[in-house]
Amino acid sequence: MKFTIITTLVICFLSACKQPIENFATNWSKSVKEKIIEESHIESDRIEIDSTRDNWQTITYWKGDIKLKKFHYRPLDEDTVVSIFFSKSQKFELVRELCPGVERSFEGIRYKGKHLGLAELRFCNGNIKERGFRFNGDVGVWKEYNENGEIINSEDFGNTDRLNELREIKYE
Repeated sequence: MKFTIITTLVICFLSACKQPIENFATNWSKSVKEKIIEESHIESDRIEIDSTRDNWQTITYWKGDIKLKKFHYRPLDEDTVVSIFFSKSQKFELVRELCPGVERSFEGIRYKGKHLGLAELRFCNGNIKERGFRFNGDVGVWKEYNENGEIINSEDFGNTDRLNELREIKYE
């Protein structure tokens, strides 16, 4: 009897500790995002401005050889359309496409140039428009919302097992 109770408690404890992979991927993305923002906000020692594209400027902030952040800017409209924040290792990027420069905003993480983890698209009013995960493409359930926050579409891309690979990608 005592053995059965202890075994049951251990199994319940182990089951409770195993979180769904989507929860892990959300927490992983949140943690990486916070670390990127922290590292990208150190004081820069150099700023580069590139105005070679028509109606666009790119402003890049550097600390030595480390790229901290980059803003794509339309001076005529005074809109920042895209901002990218970099990790010290330069392997991680937090990418944000911003309203009103585009008709919706986007936020997601790139690792070595590939999108992965949680990706969110928002209406310009701040409400979620689409939300889902990426790892070598869209994975799992992507939900689309109307401007009132109601789900209007849901599509399952499968392959959520790919998100387990996030466990191996350590922030450096």
